[in-house]
Amino acid sequence: MEFLGDDGLPTHEEWLDAVGAVLGDKDFDEVLVANLSGGLRIDPLYLRDSLIEKERMSDDFPDGGSSKRASQVSGLLDGWDIRQRHWLTTPAETNRAILTDLERGANSVELIVGDVDERSLTEMLQGVLMGVATIAPIGTGDNVTVAKNFLACAENGKIDRTELLADLNCDPIGQFVTQGTIRGDIDDSLLRVGDLAHYVAQEYGQVSTIRVDGSPYAHAGADHVTELAALTSTGIKYLQIMCDSGIEIEDAFRQILVVVTVGTDQFLDIAKIRAFREIWGRVGDACGVTDVPLRLQASTSLSIVSKVDPWVNLLRTTIGCFAAVIGGSDIVSLASFDSAIGVPNDFGMRLARNTHLVLKEEANIHRVIDPAGGSWYVESLTDKLAESAWERFQKIEKKGGILNELENGDLQRSIQAMRSETQRRVDSNEKIIVGVNQFTNEEERVLQRKPYLEQHHDSSSQKIESLPLYRLAEGFE
Repeated sequence: MEFLGDDGLPTHEEWLDAVGAVLGDKDFDEVLVANLSGGLRIDPLYLRDSLIEKERMSDDFPDGGSSKRASQVSGLLDGWDIRQRHWLTTPAETNRAILTDLERGANSVELIVGDVDERSLTEMLQGVLMGVATIAPIGTGDNVTVAKNFLACAENGKIDRTELLADLNCDPIGQFVTQGTIRGDIDDSLLRVGDLAHYVAQEYGQVSTIRVDGSPYAHAGADHVTELAALTSTGIKYLQIMCDSGIEIEDAFRQILVVVTVGTDQFLDIAKIRAFREIWGRVGDACGVTDVPLRLQASTSLSIVSKVDPWVNLLRTTIGCFAAVIGGSDIVSLASFDSAIGVPNDFGMRLARNTHLVLKEEANIHRVIDPAGGSWYVESLTDKLAESAWERFQKIEKKGGILNELENGDLQRSIQAMRSETQRRVDSNEKIIVGVNQFTNEEERVLQRKPYLEQHHDSSSQKIESLPLYRLAEGFE
């Protein structure tokens, strides 16, 4: 349907002539084009015709496939899963915090628990309806032991296996990346995860085993292209491990939860989420899976959260939540505004939770399927991200896959270069961080929070160079 005809509208050539008259001797690209990390170019104007010329683009917008718009053709019309992150302090205290969250609007819980036993998990989850709220425990190492303790906890709670909702978050590669080592051997750990996934696929109907997480790369300073490429290569490795354990390929896809980070670049984050779906669809095609099962969680990148003027973090996470939902994420997890200082208190958790609820219940941003679809800018940015990430992913695979890339240090060195360039831009005020290097608050009130539980790692046992958390504001704190 055409709502506006082309008669009387300026042509692209006429627009360029007008721009040239204003610019004079100034260079068009230098003034009007933005070049982002990862080789992405942002033009000042996008046209419908430039997209339709591509063979795989149709004349129907928004696109009719489910690869970009959402994990389901029907979109997120029932809303997204509000996943609140909780850290183990004491089992009783954590239990009270979880119940408060679930009673006041959260749908699921991500539990950072370390090496927790079944008894402590049982106490933490006392009163939680695990057939209604999804529980996602995250321990140390490959997470297999914690996952088994959690399943035993659910069994003792008489939760029907077909009704249990859980993401077990087994991610030995993620642990390997962030700590540089893992208990035992990485190959043995992968086999343990494959065996657990095979058991879960047979016994449980609504439980995923594996977490394919882009956070370790994003938190270390990687750009969007690198994060997507690393995600894809990691996902391929886990699919191979599961197939080797005897799982059918389509069931293997169902055993995966994908986690993508979001920050403060609204359109880029929307495009990144949509681009990953397109990339994952290509992986499915290569595996002979037509309708690729995918559950995607968007989580705030901890690199954007500042200790300085932490209240600004509320605005940053609101942008991230908006982008995550517009991009079609199934699950969204926001960092509390005070999470860089220590364990968030009830006030911080409430504000994080209510950020979701305002956007869902008052703004109703989930009521339209793929609202970014048909935007020439977002569609073009999605395509550029997907193509660039796919090329980077292929380079990783040509070198033997994600583990080889990490073991030879190539990925760490490239992320280190990105991090150094970002820090240069922050230090020079070329990249503005509100409340940190610009628009600072001289009368800031320092907040106090409980410290996180320390995790001790033997640096002498490191097998690869680890990727530590890098926060943009850390040089000013």
